[in-house]
Amino acid sequence: MNSLMVGFDTIFLYRHQDGIWSDHADEFHNRGFLFGDGLFETMVFANGKIRFGSQHTERIEDGLKTLSLEGKRLSHINEIENLLKEIWGDKKNLRVRWNVYRAGLGRYTPQENHVLESLQIHAFYQAPKLKEKAYLSQAVHIQKTPWSHCKTLSALPYVMANQERKSKGFDEVILTTQDGFVCEAGSANLFWIKNGQYFTPSLESGCIAGIGRRMILSYFRENNILFSEGLYAMEDLLLADQILTSNVTGISYLKSIGNKDFDTDVDKALEQIFEFK
Repeated sequence: MNSLMVGFDTIFLYRHQDGIWSDHADEFHNRGFLFGDGLFETMVFANGKIRFGSQHTERIEDGLKTLSLEGKRLSHINEIENLLKEIWGDKKNLRVRWNVYRAGLGRYTPQENHVLESLQIHAFYQAPKLKEKAYLSQAVHIQKTPWSHCKTLSALPYVMANQERKSKGFDEVILTTQDGFVCEAGSANLFWIKNGQYFTPSLESGCIAGIGRRMILSYFRENNILFSEGLYAMEDLLLADQILTSNVTGISYLKSIGNKDFDTDVDKALEQIFEFK
């Protein structure tokens, strides 16, 4: 791994059966590649630590249980932190994708349930503060399933939604359920404010249980801030005073959907949740 220290675009590290990480894959054709049979966590590494590390651990453990994956061999978050520090030290900010997929091959029926892992590592860039133009997708809808709250490797709806967004020249796409309830953005959860109250789609909409979403809701509860989770129509969203999206990289504010403009003043209290400490 002698080429990893200086400028890089994307680096993959693989954890082998013996627990050793390297930048050479044992097997490329795995169940994650062939079937989308696994999970991933997008994480931020800063000041030598994975930000929100315990929350990422809890979500990956919930995902393992949901997909009937055996996690005894799973890396501890501290092991990943130490590996990153060994290579890059504690001064570089990184965006780290932790892929966890079912081992073995087989066809649709798995032959085994223990996991293999890889890390995909990029330089970290914070979420843009402003997204000028958003729109409602008419082609892509999110379906509620027993695993829709997990970040699975089966992410084709989000790929197609963002492909559509890019082709139309927009900065954000709003996704709904088949029944028309607001769900989430192209790669982030949705929040909006109306008359001082926050709203966000519940997990019943099929949205992903984002770590940023979780941290914002925890902040609301700890500070007795009025908020509501539920199933909301697009009309409810369009009545908002302000709309923001959140993922682990931070918060973005939507300026417009169609002909409707929204307040884009930065919420400094919420921004503090994502500050590096």
